[in-house]
Amino acid sequence: MMKKTLLLILALVMCVSLCSCQKLLKKAKAYVTGTEESEMPADFLESRSTDDYSYDVYKDHVVITGYLGAGKSITIPEKLDGREVRAVGSLAFYQNKTLQIIHIPSTVTEIQENAFYQCEALEVIRIPNTVTKIGSRAFGWCGSLNSVSLGTGITSVPDFCFNHCVSLKTVIIPSGITSIGVRAFSYCDSLSEISVPSAVASVGDLAFAGCPELTYVTFAGEGVKFGTNVFRDCEKAAIIAPDGSTAKDYCASYGIRWSTSRSIEAVVPVDPNAVSSAESAEESEEAQP
Repeated sequence: MMKKTLLLILALVMCVSLCSCQKLLKKAKAYVTGTEESEMPADFLESRSTDDYSYDVYKDHVVITGYLGAGKSITIPEKLDGREVRAVGSLAFYQNKTLQIIHIPSTVTEIQENAFYQCEALEVIRIPNTVTKIGSRAFGWCGSLNSVSLGTGITSVPDFCFNHCVSLKTVIIPSGITSIGVRAFSYCDSLSEISVPSAVASVGDLAFAGCPELTYVTFAGEGVKFGTNVFRDCEKAAIIAPDGSTAKDYCASYGIRWSTSRSIEAVVPVDPNAVSSAESAEESEEAQP
């Protein structure tokens, strides 16, 4: 009888400990992501795990919440427990030190904030066209990441998405992207060129700041709205954009070299506002007796 009682007490202690761990994990995620803890959605059923993954089970889908394996190259499963894997959850691969290549299945529609944050060995990522939303810092501080292909399903590159990806050399931005967020590509030390499609209407503050090897940034659109210091500390950068575009005006305001083509030498355009101010000053002096 005493033995059964002890076993029962031990089981209760383990259950309480497990609940406490889950609560601590939620608090840790809230702290790292800078978001408030939220209640689980009504269709949430339970949390489960396999040898390789932890995940949350909902009525009709699954969200990956953690990677438990030690592989270098993996393919995230399309289904777990007979349900489609629809999302890679917040901090799911946070600070993973072994994964170099991750294949994301076409069932996934969302990559949540910080999902692959600080995956120091990750080298290549291909985001399928089914993904329609990527959270902030999803790939931030992935020091070995050198090649990124964004799917056609997303419409924005979120804030800090590839911040401090110091090995990133190649980025393919699809034609449907309409905005590039704050510090989206800041401190990408190896990034040398990037083409921004015509659909992009806004580029956030410091989006490409601190990219010392950035040589060419090509803007197809003429009416892009720029944030502040978008190309700060990009000493080699030249902007290729149409004459009369907001990109040219931005270059004039910030002293950045500009040209309409790579075949034409890039120069800092004359700032029309500065010319107008100078002319006004001269007219004012001439008007004085």
